[in-house]
Amino acid sequence: MAMRENVVLFLALWLVAAALLSPSTEIFLTVALIGVLITLEVGEFYLPRDVKDSLKFSAYLLLLAFAFIVARKVYEVIK
Repeated sequence: MAMRENVVLFLALWLVAAALLSPSTEIFLTVALIGVLITLEVGEFYLPRDVKDSLKFSAYLLLLAFAFIVARKVYEVIK
């Protein structure tokens, strides 16, 4: 198996495990963000540019969702 396939397999297994083990959507999104960031860091030299670009876009969307989750939790604490 090529390293590229191993990196994609890691991300797929990470997301499936996160989906099965996460008790809430907020935790799933946070764990998915961590998995995408790990995949981007490890697969930097092994993934083609188009795959890295789509992973970066996914990371930006998940980061936006994470910021929304944090803002909502901060609002709950302040309220």
